[in-house]
Formats: sequence, structure tokens, C-alpha cells
Amino acid sequence: MSRAHRSWYRKFVQFNLWATLYSSWVLGLFPFIYNSRTRKIKRSRWLVGYGIILNVVLVWTAFKNYAATEPDAITKVFVHNPLAEHINQMHSVLLLSTFFVTYFRNWWLSEELGRILNMLLDLHHRHFIENDSNGCKDFDNYIIYKGSCIMLELISLIILEFSDSPNYSFGMLLGVFSILFMQLGVLLVGMHFHLAVMFIYRSLWIINRELFRLVNYLSVMRTTKSATSRVLKLHYLYKRLLELNQRLVAIYDYQITLVMMSLLTVNIISPFYLIVYAISLKNPLTIYFWLNFLQAMSINVMDFWLHISVCELAVRTNQGTARIIKLFNDIPDLGMDLERSLTHFVLFSSHQRVKFNHFGMFDVHNSMGFRMIIACTLYLVYLVQFDFMNL
Repeated sequence: MSRAHRSWYRKFVQFNLWATLYSSWVLGLFPFIYNSRTRKIKRSRWLVGYGIILNVVLVWTAFKNYAATEPDAITKVFVHNPLAEHINQMHSVLLLSTFFVTYFRNWWLSEELGRILNMLLDLHHRHFIENDSNGCKDFDNYIIYKGSCIMLELISLIILEFSDSPNYSFGMLLGVFSILFMQLGVLLVGMHFHLAVMFIYRSLWIINRELFRLVNYLSVMRTTKSATSRVLKLHYLYKRLLELNQRLVAIYDYQITLVMMSLLTVNIISPFYLIVYAISLKNPLTIYFWLNFLQAMSINVMDFWLHISVCELAVRTNQGTARIIKLFNDIPDLGMDLERSLTHFVLFSSHQRVKFNHFGMFDVHNSMGFRMIIACTLYLVYLVQFDFMNL
């Protein structure tokens, strides 16, 4: 990547970070103010109150104008198939639950979240800011992926709402944009977790790189004068990051699980609606209709998979720590203190690793993501079989 292209890429990453911050402030989702002198964030009750009032108004507006936002095609499906209407009602309850739980925990646990973010900021300024992380390309890539996915989600919602609504009204516009801002709020909370995981990942990546550099240094110089203190420092940073990651996952347990469930359920019921619309109602499916359907499904799957892949990236990076430490075994005469420090580090890193375990029930990783997608396909098959006589 050329220097000019790299500079442009970094600016785009910064744009995504600033857009997330200001959008979160506008919607009252990030109730913190940054103090540049102390390099810490402070919780603001005014921002919490502003966020509660704003989002109560958005929910009230969305409820009042919800009927005007229903596309004509969906309304026809509900008239013909009562099961589809019941499923839609259940899905609406899930979406509202996701919204309320996400926002409630975001405000209720904001003090704990502020403490975690301040610890991450402290670690960054004291230990990681002097390290060059330009080689950590996945950090920039995943921020851009997530930011682009949020924009695509919002564009997809606008297209779906307006493409099948020939009769526009003021109530319909109010309802659509209220729902749009509500969905943006949930996506931004997911983005907060995404960014926190990415900063933890980058810190682990820097620790791995420093360990690898130390291996190369000792292989050439054969001197352990300052190596012991460096290993102890990296061990300390590793333990702090694991502790912060565990606390962070505990804060976002409900929010991320509900967001993933919402994305998956959309990918179950949308094909079912399509089957009812095309087979039961015998409506022709135009290319424009197919493009709308496929883009919505693809963006949902992409957003769901980003939740999986960012956790997988941090886990794989963490797994590499113990493997790098074992490279010190090939270096003779390390000294008793250094060997003892390395032994403690490798034992700790082998048994204590970054985990994204929700409710103590399931870990988030690639194989779990594949199983959930397969389960969604099976649920769709069961749904069609259950309502086969009405199709």
C-alpha cells in the first residue's frame, strides 16, 4: 500500500471513529465527556437524561405511526397468512426488547463502562502509545467494515420502506425515520462493543510483536540484561487486558446476544414472507424485487458475521501469545530470573485466555456462527413444513 493510499485509508478510519462518537452523542448513547488534561472520560448525567428523553420521544413517534410504515406487500401477506402476522408480532416484540434492553443496560451500566474505558485509555497512554501499530492492518480494516455495514443497514432499511410505499405521508415519514434512528442506536451500541474488542485486539497484537522482537534480540545478542523486566511488564499488561475483556463482555452480554438474535430471525422470517408472497399469492417476482431482497439478506448476514469475526480475531491473536513464548525454549542460558518469568507467563497464557462467552452458555467463534446459520436454515424449513397447507 502506497504512502498516499495509506494516508487516505487512515483518514477514512478516523472518519468512522469520529462519526461513531458524534452519532452516539447525538442519540444520547455515549454519556461521557473526555477531559484532555486528565486523559479520562467522565459520565454526564445531563447526557443520560437527554438520551432517555430523546429515545422515549422516538419510541412514542414510532408506535404512533407504525401502521403507516408497513409496506403493501407485507400487508397482503398478513391478510392471506395469519401465521405470518403472528410471527411478525413476535418479531416486533423481540425488536422492542432488543431496543429497551440495549438502551437500559447502556445507561444503567455506564459507570462501570466508564471505568473500563478509562483503564483502557490509561494502558494505551502509559504503555502502548509509544508502540508503532501501523502493521496492525486488521484493526483499520475491521473498523471500516463495521462502519460501512452500519451505513449499508440504514440505506437498506430506507430502500425497503420507500420502494414499496407509493403513497407517502407525513406520518409515514415520521414513522420511518423514528424506526431508522432506533435501529441506528442499537447498531451504534454494537459498534461500541466492536471498537472495544478491536482496541483489546490491537493491544494483544502489540504484546505478541514485542515478545517476538525480544526472541529475535536474545537470539542475536545473547544478553538478558533488560529482558526480565520487559517480560514482567508484558505479563502485567496481558493480565490487565484479560481482566478488562472479561468485564467488558459481562456488560454487553444481553445487548450483543439480542442483536445477533434479531439479525438471525430476520433471515428466517424474510424468506418465509417471500414464499407466501410468491407461491400463495402468486405474485411475480421482478428483478428489482429480488435485488431488494438479496441486498437486505446479504447485509444482515454480513453484520451478523462481523460480530463473530471480530471476536475470532481477538481469540486467534491471543492464542498466538503462548506459542511465541515457547520460542524462548530454543535460546540457551536465559538466566534463572528470565526463565522463571517466562514460565509464569506461558503457564498463565495457556490457561487464561481471551474469551467471548455469553451467560456462561456459548462462546462466540467461527464454528458457532456456522452452526447458527445452519440452524436458521432448518428453522425456515420447519416453518414451511408447519404451515404447508396454507401455502
